[in-house]
Amino acid sequence: MQLRSMPNPTPSPHRRTAVRYRLSLPVIFCWNDGDEHTEGGFTLDVALDGVFIRSTKYPPLGADVRIEVLIPSPYQSGEELGIHCVGKVTRVLDMGRLTGFGVQGGFDDDHLIRKVHGESRVQAPRVTDISNQGK
Repeated sequence: MQLRSMPNPTPSPHRRTAVRYRLSLPVIFCWNDGDEHTEGGFTLDVALDGVFIRSTKYPPLGADVRIEVLIPSPYQSGEELGIHCVGKVTRVLDMGRLTGFGVQGGFDDDHLIRKVHGESRVQAPRVTDISNQGK
């Protein structure tokens, strides 16, 4: 069993500052340690300030990493949308069946908002208030 974590520069009794959601979503991640690496995995949990990724291959502790979490489009186009995060590997876990790494960083959802609003060609049906009709 192997667990490595970065020291926390500001120790606190409540380490996590954002709500974490247990989601299993496909992920593509990249890092450079002299060579460019691109691997894939699945999220274990996701928060606004980071993510834990299950993967048999992972960047070293302290590495800068770029992540794209793939989510289904809210429209029925079948297209996946990506949410991007740039951060630092703060935890590496290798416990046999559970292998992966934690990243602290922020998600950039501006491009996702533009993409979703750009796809707003599919309009929701307009709801008409009929409660006052015929009065």
